[in-house]
Amino acid sequence: MNKKPLLIRGLATISPLGASRPEISESLRRGTPNLSQLGERAIFRLTDSGEASILNEASHSSKRSLDRAVLLALAAAKHTLGTLSAEEQVQCVSIGSARGATTSLESTILQHQLGVVPLSPETSPKTTAGGLTSWVAQELCRNRASGAGVASVGTSMTCTSALHSLLVAKAFIDAGMAELAVFGGTESCLTPYTLAQLAALRIYSQERTDWPCRPCCSSDQRVNSVVLGEGAGTALLCRDHSYRADDMALLGIGWSLEATPSATGISEDGAGFELAMQRAVSSLPAGITVDAVILHAPGTVKGDAAELRAVDRLLGSVPVCTTKHLTGHTYGASGMVSLAMAQWLLEGGGWEGFPYPTTAGNCRFEHPRTVLVNTAGFGGNSISVIVSKPS
Repeated sequence: MNKKPLLIRGLATISPLGASRPEISESLRRGTPNLSQLGERAIFRLTDSGEASILNEASHSSKRSLDRAVLLALAAAKHTLGTLSAEEQVQCVSIGSARGATTSLESTILQHQLGVVPLSPETSPKTTAGGLTSWVAQELCRNRASGAGVASVGTSMTCTSALHSLLVAKAFIDAGMAELAVFGGTESCLTPYTLAQLAALRIYSQERTDWPCRPCCSSDQRVNSVVLGEGAGTALLCRDHSYRADDMALLGIGWSLEATPSATGISEDGAGFELAMQRAVSSLPAGITVDAVILHAPGTVKGDAAELRAVDRLLGSVPVCTTKHLTGHTYGASGMVSLAMAQWLLEGGGWEGFPYPTTAGNCRFEHPRTVLVNTAGFGGNSISVIVSKPS
């Protein structure tokens, strides 16, 4: 317990909240969603600055044909890698994604089925999920003129993918296999086919309101209201004796896998959430408690209720919040988007509560010292992370 905690450094995210910390802070303060439509369904688009960052990456001839999810990851990683000093060497890169190279995969399958054009020789490598991590690792090699000894480890664990990549990075450092690791998540899932998959589950929002995605909505508004967004985020994980202004300390991480037959993998009582949170809380130093929880809460009636039950059993009336009504569900990137909100809260950003009637109890807080972030995904996966400002 005397060992200094690992530090999360150089966090950079691109999402419907924005592509820079000032823009993200303003979006969270303003609380206005960047809504759009795909066909007849609501979606959350990136801000103009986010789109500009992708276009900037795609302007390089070597990246022009890369999948949008890769470009998102590279745009975020540009900031993260830019925080490295000349002496620092990354030994592990782990980027998570639920769907992988969605746009490229779907478009090339359609081309093949229609027999419109012969497939490009680059189709296979550019549609593999592992390519998302490899391209970020290659960017590191280009910037640092060294690639020897870098482990490139992709993770695809549905909506927990980003925080599973953090778990991988932590395992590398704890095992002495790395002193510095890059982790993150990326997702570009705004395609008709992906939306149709959630519609088939009967959880995609059919609302035409100001708040089509309403996590933890009150009983009189209780409908499934999942809305998809896209985004990416990357950060460094290290153990350092000196702190930088934007560092967050990783105080705890917990995980679980529910043995449940439900389609989405979450039991009614949220047992998986509870176990993951309990494992994370068990790592807290003596006298430190959780001050706030950023819920996974994608907007499903049963899933949101199960998570709230688990939080209440373990942590009592701790204040809760989420980004989903402002960003939608960004799948494998959602853990990084929530970490960006945690950073904002730890630096003094307030939370005024949900902008609609809610079943969540305590929703107002200021200046938390510790924040717990929840993620959960299909297959019964749950990951919980506790962060604070270094002391």
